[in-house]
Amino acid sequence: MPDCIVIGGGFAGLSAAVHLTRKGKKVELIEASQKLGGRAYSLTDKLTNTIIDNGQHIMMGCYRETFEFFKIIDAQENLISQDKLKVNFLQPFFKLVPLEVTSGPYPFNLAAGLLNYKAISFKDRLLMLKFFLKLPLSSSRDLSKITVYEWLENENQNEKIRKAFWEILAVGALNTSIYKASAKVFKDILIEIFFRGNNAAVIILPGKGLTETYCDKAKSYIEERGGKVITGETVNALTLEGNKVGSIITNKRVIKKFKYLISAIPFYALERLLPVKDLIPDPGFSYSSILTVHIWLKENKIDKTFYGLIDSDIHWIFNKGTHLTLVRSDANDLMEKSKEEIFEMVKKELYRYCFIEENDISDYRIIKEKRSTFIPSNDLQYKRPSSDTILNNFYLAGDWINTGLPSTIESAVKSGKMSAAEIK
Repeated sequence: MPDCIVIGGGFAGLSAAVHLTRKGKKVELIEASQKLGGRAYSLTDKLTNTIIDNGQHIMMGCYRETFEFFKIIDAQENLISQDKLKVNFLQPFFKLVPLEVTSGPYPFNLAAGLLNYKAISFKDRLLMLKFFLKLPLSSSRDLSKITVYEWLENENQNEKIRKAFWEILAVGALNTSIYKASAKVFKDILIEIFFRGNNAAVIILPGKGLTETYCDKAKSYIEERGGKVITGETVNALTLEGNKVGSIITNKRVIKKFKYLISAIPFYALERLLPVKDLIPDPGFSYSSILTVHIWLKENKIDKTFYGLIDSDIHWIFNKGTHLTLVRSDANDLMEKSKEEIFEMVKKELYRYCFIEENDISDYRIIKEKRSTFIPSNDLQYKRPSSDTILNNFYLAGDWINTGLPSTIESAVKSGKMSAAEIK
C-alpha cells in the first residue's frame, strides 16, 4: 500500500512526489496524459523531427525551491545559467539595446546597468532608478489595493518607461496586463529578483527539451526508490468516508488502499472530482493564455540566445539553433484567431524587428495554452487555499494554492514541497 498517492504529473506533482520519496515515503503518482510535465513539457515535431517545448519557460536565480528540486533529482546540469543578468532588448529594425548588469559590486552594478539602458532617455532612466530605490519602502498594504499600472503611474513611470521595461517585465512575470495585476504581487517579485544579490536576477533556461530536462529525471528518482509513476490513467472521482477521502475512482480501477492523497492538478480540474460542492471553496480564478510559435528558418542568422521585443505583439524570441521560439504572454485576445491570422502577425513582427521575410521561413507551429496561469489580481490575495484541507488525509499542491507567489514554476515546485511537508 502506498503512503501517498499524488494526482498530477506537472511541476507541482513531481515536486510533491520527489520530496515525499526523499523522506522515505512510498509514492504512487497518477497522470492522466500519456506524458509528464503538465503545462511544461516537450514533444517531437513530426514534420521537422525537432524537439519543441509546449512553451518557453524562463527561470531566474531567485527560484530557490526549483533549484533545490533540480539538485535532488540530479538535473541541474540540464540548465543554462547566465553569469550575470543580461537581456538583449530589440527595437524595430534590429536595433539592439542591451540591459546588462556591470561587473562592479552589488547593488551598484545593478544601478549602473539601469543607467546604461539606452532604450529610454537618461532622464527616464533616472526616474526608473528612483523607483527601484523607493521599492523596499513601498507599503505592501497600500499596493494590495491598486494595480501595477496605477502604481507605475503614481511613481511617474511614463509610457516610454513602461513600454521599454516595465510592461515586458511585468507581463512576462505575471502573464497578465499591468491593468489587471496586483501591484503588491509585482512588488514581491521585484524584491526577490533585484534585492537578493547578484545571482537572484540571472536568467536560467532549460538546456534540453523540458521533458528531458526534468520529467525523466524526476520519474527515475521516484521509481529507483520504490515509487510508481503511472501515465495515461485518469482520475474521475473521489469518494468520502467520514472526514477523509476513502477511494479514488479512475478510468481503470478503484483505489482504496492508501494513507494520504495529494491533488496537484489545476483547480478547475480538481473541482470536477470533488464529491461535495465547495469542499475547496472557489477562489474565483480568471485565467490568462500564452501563445508560442515555433519558426523554422531556411538559414538561422540570429546570434543571441534570446531577445525581448520592445512595444511588439511578440514579447520574446528564443533562439534554439534548429528553430526560433516566439512567445506572447497575456494572449487571451489571440486564442480564437486562426493559425493563418496568427502567422500573419508573426511575419510582420519578425520582419519589423529582425528583417526575417516570409521566404526565409520553411515551417511553423502554433501552440496555444488557453489557461496557462491565473491572473494575480488583488481580489485573489487572501482567497487562495493552503496546502491542507478540512479532510484528514487530503492535501493540495499547484501554483494556484497560497505559496505567496504568482503562477510560476517556482510556485508550483514550492507547493509540492509544502504538501509533502504536511505528511509526517
